[in-house]
Amino acid sequence: MAPHILLWSPLDDYLADRLVALPGIRFGRVRSEAELAAALPDADGIVMLGHFYTAGTAALVRQAGRRLRWIQLTTAGYDGITFYGVPDTVVVTNAGHSHAPMVAEHAVTLLAALTRRLHLYAEPQARHVFDRGIPLPPATLEDSTVAILGYGGVGRETARRVKAFGARVVAIARTARADDLANAVVASSDLHAVLGQADSLVVTAALTPQTRGMVDRAALAAMKPGGLLVNIARGAIVETGALVAALDSGHLAGAGLDVTDPEPPPADDPLWRCPNLIVTPHVSGLGSAAVRRRIAALVQDNVGRFVAGEALRHRVA
Repeated sequence: MAPHILLWSPLDDYLADRLVALPGIRFGRVRSEAELAAALPDADGIVMLGHFYTAGTAALVRQAGRRLRWIQLTTAGYDGITFYGVPDTVVVTNAGHSHAPMVAEHAVTLLAALTRRLHLYAEPQARHVFDRGIPLPPATLEDSTVAILGYGGVGRETARRVKAFGARVVAIARTARADDLANAVVASSDLHAVLGQADSLVVTAALTPQTRGMVDRAALAAMKPGGLLVNIARGAIVETGALVAALDSGHLAGAGLDVTDPEPPPADDPLWRCPNLIVTPHVSGLGSAAVRRRIAALVQDNVGRFVAGEALRHRVA
């Protein structure tokens, strides 16, 4: 019998169109955890959004996924897999670097907007006043030092883009190494030393037990006064209370967040009232036909490999 592959990604019709046309599989689509529970006992593989893999989904996979052998995530992030695990018989693959250019573009857009103080011009514009007298003078990325925490696909694409502005890049990874884009790649044990030299920090790391809360009060205190922070990775890597304090005190001149902790922040969260803050609602990976083409090609290739019993690309568990 042909493998039964489920798609759990409600808005991704482009993937449904691609999968339904593939030979050698039986295709099914689910749109909720309840529908997954009903279909899972007959499923050999699932193509799904990474953030759908919650503690409840993990429990469901263990209880009902008796035939399940493969989970393909359509996202780069796989922190649900890291924290909740999968049975030993299930292989997990992710989207690799499919989203990296788009996410890096969003990161650099936030960084450039904060550097040029674009958010501060909204108030005089609302008053219909052509006014240069904003509280912080505009700055530039040229000749600045940008620290990038996490140096995978998104980190490297971010480095590529900020280098085009004439910035110096110091990447922070698990271990030091040579690199053709960054001016230096240093070990995470040197985080605070790097932050003391950097004008801005862009967080692109995966959320793991090691990176959770890595950008804490001490890390933010180590940053230069007037520094900038951008987080397009996972909200829990940055301690929210420490960030609020750093913005309120003026130690940081600004922050750009596409992710928060908690996410979304409640209406009364102190984060909302922080000065010099730009928040976007976890949209850094959206809006790119090129990303969709890369994901569709990867999923199709991995389905073919799965059917043929070959090694899958971008295995993460």
